Amino acid sequence: MREQDPKSKFSLGSEVLQRLFESGNSPLSEQFMRWKLWARWGEFVGPTVAQNTEPVGFYRGTLYLWVRNSSWMQQLTFMKDPIQHAINQKLGRQFIKNIRFTLDRREVPNQQAAQQEFKNVISKIAPENDED
Repeated sequence: MREQDPKSKFSLGSEVLQRLFESGNSPLSEQFMRWKLWARWGEFVGPTVAQNTEPVGFYRGTLYLWVRNSSWMQQLTFMKDPIQHAINQKLGRQFIKNIRFTLDRREVPNQQAAQQEFKNVISKIAPENDED
């Protein structure tokens, strides 16, 4: 029997995890999709929009975008639906349900609520007092 290259096992494992996260069936899927959106923001919206915006929050299907100035905010209100459609198409599912623009980075939902939801998901998957 031929031994498998450990690197191929790793790449196969990472591909399986990526498919699992992207499928939307995993409790961690939303966190992965959010990370993917943040990490590849320029690819999702194009260089011009990316230079003038930054994702600053995501809560219950609403993406919060910081916008450089009020002129860009006005322009982006007309581009809201195409941006939402492009993001959802690139993610391969209906991830973004709404987009809100802000000039103040602090004007996003309480991140503690989102963190608590994430902790609840993690505790269901891997409880701390799990007995072996």
